Amino acid sequence: MTDLDTPPFAFDYDPGAIRYGRGAVDGLGDALADRGLDTALVVCGSNVAANADLMEPIEGGLGDRLAEVFAGTTPDKRLREAARVVERADALGADAVVPVGGGSSLDVATVASVLRARGLSLADARAEVAETGGIATPDDPAGLTPLFPVPTTLAGADLSVIAGITAEVDDGAGGTETVSTGVGGAALMPTALWYDPALFETTPAGVLAGSAMNGFDKAVESLYAGTRTAVTDATATRAIRLLADGLPAMTDDPAAMDRAVAGVILAQYGISRPGDMTINVIHAFGHGLRDAFGIQQGLAHAAVAPHALRAMADAGVDLSLLAAAFDADSVEGAVAEVERVRDALDLPGSLSAVDGVDEAGLDEAARVAAADSLLSYAPAGYDLTVADARAVLDAAF
Repeated sequence: MTDLDTPPFAFDYDPGAIRYGRGAVDGLGDALADRGLDTALVVCGSNVAANADLMEPIEGGLGDRLAEVFAGTTPDKRLREAARVVERADALGADAVVPVGGGSSLDVATVASVLRARGLSLADARAEVAETGGIATPDDPAGLTPLFPVPTTLAGADLSVIAGITAEVDDGAGGTETVSTGVGGAALMPTALWYDPALFETTPAGVLAGSAMNGFDKAVESLYAGTRTAVTDATATRAIRLLADGLPAMTDDPAAMDRAVAGVILAQYGISRPGDMTINVIHAFGHGLRDAFGIQQGLAHAAVAPHALRAMADAGVDLSLLAAAFDADSVEGAVAEVERVRDALDLPGSLSAVDGVDEAGLDEAARVAAADSLLSYAPAGYDLTVADARAVLDAAF
């Protein structure tokens, strides 16, 4: 097989409108007006809200359509945060929501849109999660509140039809437990998204680096996913070239930041479709390490991605497209490029270098990784067993 062979594919993808470029957020208010929307609630975390260099351009772009800044989201992405967004949106009569920052704000806003459309109270939503394990999308998507995200991290959670949330639910024994759940459906794609490289430059370098590895690996994984298509091959290849060039210098060179942001847009393009994702093995390891140790996904990916790629190559997975994207003459050359980008981002090269990770928890991380639902999108014929996962984690440690 060569990297020009094109297997049959189906590609059904309807992204939100994408606005990219420095100063792009100046057009936020006009975009809302064009859609007949009058009042926007900005949703973000407290650190983002306190960042004047970030918020002033957004507030200026919205103008008199800005109703309020809700600064109540957290990385935990609690269901109660989404319920509070609904309360503020209802009180203000907001007909649009502008999530700002990382994926947590967008996820909370997306879940809030679902709760609002269905008229679900926090108690009702918790009961539904306890009973069904998730939150259903509304039968009539017209009731969803339009979302206009302004991302400022590079994790690539924006062009997505799913959103994760954590909920405290009745454990059936008189107490509560916290469970991870979420919402999903084609109607949840944001209406429009603003990628302004100048705003990414306001994000602390450490936060940006961790998120960048996550977004970078979305492009990497798209080139060997069992659900890859010629369309995602093209966008992921271009994404890797932009990211490999832009990420190492993005905090020092505005042109490099421009390339990094453009790259992460392409890394996301078409990878989140109803019933078809392209993220798979590396993200499964990330989930296992997150559940076992509570570490951030980018840190997990930084340590484990090279070893996961080598293990797949040893198992016979065709990684020729990945090598071609990096203009490498071998798979090991492509892995070396992944390591180069990771090292340039000053991310850990081993799990033992990550605070809170120890060998005693690797069995649990391997068990969770091998059972992860994203493995349904793994390369054709590749089976990640618990023993295989543990071997990768041992190598990464």
